[in-house]
Amino acid sequence: NKYFFINGGQEKYLSDLMYQLRREGHSPIPFSVRYAGSWASPYSSYFLPPPGDAGHTHFKHIRPSPLSLLRHLDRSVYSFEARRHLHRLLVREPDTAVAYMLNIYNYMSPSIVHTFRRFGIPTVLQLGDYHLLCPSYNFLRNGRPCTLCITGDYINGLRYRCVKCSFAASAVRVASMYIQRWLKVYHAVDAFVVPCRFMKERLVEGGFPARRIHLLRYPVADRDLPPDRTHEKKPYIVYFGRIAFEKGLDTLIEAFQQLHHDVSLCLAGNSRYGEQERLQKLIRPDQRGRIRFLGFQSGEALTRLIGEALFSVVPSRWYDNAPLSIYESFLQGTPVVAADIGGIPEQISDGVNGRLFTPGSVAALNSAMSWMLSDLPRLARMGRAGQRYVMQELSLASHTRDLLNLFQQLIEGKKQA
Repeated sequence: NKYFFINGGQEKYLSDLMYQLRREGHSPIPFSVRYAGSWASPYSSYFLPPPGDAGHTHFKHIRPSPLSLLRHLDRSVYSFEARRHLHRLLVREPDTAVAYMLNIYNYMSPSIVHTFRRFGIPTVLQLGDYHLLCPSYNFLRNGRPCTLCITGDYINGLRYRCVKCSFAASAVRVASMYIQRWLKVYHAVDAFVVPCRFMKERLVEGGFPARRIHLLRYPVADRDLPPDRTHEKKPYIVYFGRIAFEKGLDTLIEAFQQLHHDVSLCLAGNSRYGEQERLQKLIRPDQRGRIRFLGFQSGEALTRLIGEALFSVVPSRWYDNAPLSIYESFLQGTPVVAADIGGIPEQISDGVNGRLFTPGSVAALNSAMSWMLSDLPRLARMGRAGQRYVMQELSLASHTRDLLNLFQQLIEGKKQA
């Protein structure tokens, strides 16, 4: 994974999975980028140097220089530097049995698939977004869902400047997708893991063979449960995750300001590309005391923030595949109001553990939140239903067993081949 610290849901999953693998007697070997703040690891000397300064984890913070731009281009398209570093690690660890890749794009590159193949190591790529099908990864164009590129017509991403609204950034991304397709990089991946049926269907639509796509829903870690499995609820609604345009927080803020209930709204997460500043301009003067941006939260503070909320909101405007924030809310006994888009309807039983609303509709979201707040005892029952669901169906232990079974099948297949 390109980050070896908590940057979002993908890294939370990485942390939980490594914890569970160790509990079951396995030895997970991380391979990442050597950023400041990365977790300590005996393998960190093999990590890739970052494209820019070690403290700058996103491209917008990288100070332009010939070296940083060249390195970022290398990581975006096909990185021989990444292959060299991984080669050194695999020489040190010749008994490596399988490779599990999460977010490897732009700061690491999928070129490492060819190095694993050279060592005869089966590879599994877990997909958290639509990076293999869409230049901007999220199937959004001008703020609306778009699938023009899904069958390989990536040139549309350049035509509409889909990456950061930039011709140059879009050109690099589109070129990298064509080059990686020409090199058949993803043909060398033995299996793909997806968190929802919606994503599997889109991959099949994009030409990926269904037999190589495996549905494994995101797990929850019972170590994150409160001691008595309950929290005392407080009068606020919470959103937690990236503060980014595709998350639809403008819809949430507009809908919340029309609520006639004595509650507040808390938004927790890192802002991307000035989104928090844009959202703050949408808040009416009389509402500024009711809407709070809390910044990035993690650990016990985040657990308490989720657990004490009346409910959480996931107002995505993109085809969100299976946001981990929904399962994390359920784990803490907190029901969820979420957009009826992408893989989200597979996560929520409408009226049982949450409420779905038409994506992008201020009126529909306002109505859903009003419905939730109209019956607090029902809200508590919905929270308990969500907690039962994830504890019974989505435990970290069962997810890890399913993943290990897939690994074992691939390992045996390589031996036979």
